[in-house]
Amino acid sequence: MNFIRRMGSGDKEPEVVGTYLVLTAILHLSGLANPPWFAIRGYEWIVLLLIGLAAVLVRRRFLVASSVAMLLAGAGLLAVGSIGGYFLVFECVFGLFLLGSVRTRTVALALLCLAAISLAIATWLGTRNPQEVVLALLMAGFILFTPMLWAENVRTAKELANAEAQRAQAVQSAADAREDQLVAEHDFSRVQERTALAREMHDVLSARFSSIALLSGALLPAAPQEVRAPLQSIRDESVSGLEDMAAMVRMLHAGGPALQARIEDLPELVAGFGSPVRWEYRVAHPQRFGPAVHTAAHRTVCELLVNHAKHAPGTTLELSVVQEKGLAITASNGLRQDAGRAPGAGTGLENIRTRVAALDGRFEVRTGPDFAVHVEFPGPAEAMEKP
Repeated sequence: MNFIRRMGSGDKEPEVVGTYLVLTAILHLSGLANPPWFAIRGYEWIVLLLIGLAAVLVRRRFLVASSVAMLLAGAGLLAVGSIGGYFLVFECVFGLFLLGSVRTRTVALALLCLAAISLAIATWLGTRNPQEVVLALLMAGFILFTPMLWAENVRTAKELANAEAQRAQAVQSAADAREDQLVAEHDFSRVQERTALAREMHDVLSARFSSIALLSGALLPAAPQEVRAPLQSIRDESVSGLEDMAAMVRMLHAGGPALQARIEDLPELVAGFGSPVRWEYRVAHPQRFGPAVHTAAHRTVCELLVNHAKHAPGTTLELSVVQEKGLAITASNGLRQDAGRAPGAGTGLENIRTRVAALDGRFEVRTGPDFAVHVEFPGPAEAMEKP
């Protein structure tokens, strides 16, 4: 069935040529032939067959010329009694109506009608028998108009397939355009949300940070010596918080990436912390880590320091940041009886867990005699930083 479908599609000229060559040879070897108009010697009909089959191979490039060659070769084969001539006449008509333009098909149809009428007139003049005329018309219709109808059906099927492909492409293009529109709408909504968030942060938090900085700064000159250091730390932290918030507001307005920090800034961060910290820092090559690991490590240490100050004040925080295969951060402290009662949002450890998961790291929390948090960020070779 696939072979017949390929033959009938008109797209496999080499298979058509091979099939006609084999069939014609079998017919001649079997002795099946038409009454010849004139006799020839031996296998001279092969020359006419090869000329016609060669024309089939080049019909896509030279349609009219190859069709004329097929018609003449087919007529010649029929004249010498070869049934193979019918194959070439069939392909001549089939090719014209499959590959030809509208004008070519119109001219070909007129010539087919003229040929059928001429054959009927010649039959009548030669026999004066109406039955012979009808038989001649039936033969002409079968030989000439069957390939025309077949070619028109194939051509219509291909045009329908092309139209369906174009429709599917148009549907896909519409879907892509709709997707782009939804993405644009989402981006616009996100910009609006970021702008509103920036406005709220500026209006609500800037006044509070400024008040803390002013009040702590005003208390410094008159404060006793033992509280000046904590007051100075409060003022410095509030000023730094105000600057960070201003940078965050600018980032939200601009729609840029999140603020980045550096692992190298951790010693200074820990040194400015008010509570006692037993600190180990061994990071020989911080530049090997990507920006995402730098920022996540800095934010993690900040969360751990704040968590200790809120939930375990008065205890010593054991903190280490060590570069091995990746970057390991460990924090532990003794538990107080009232641990967990300090005010706060309660999202510090969850924020750490989220940052670590985004970088395919490892996060552990252990409770017992001591409270401990262990974080590992992947090394440069295995880091898979996600947006």
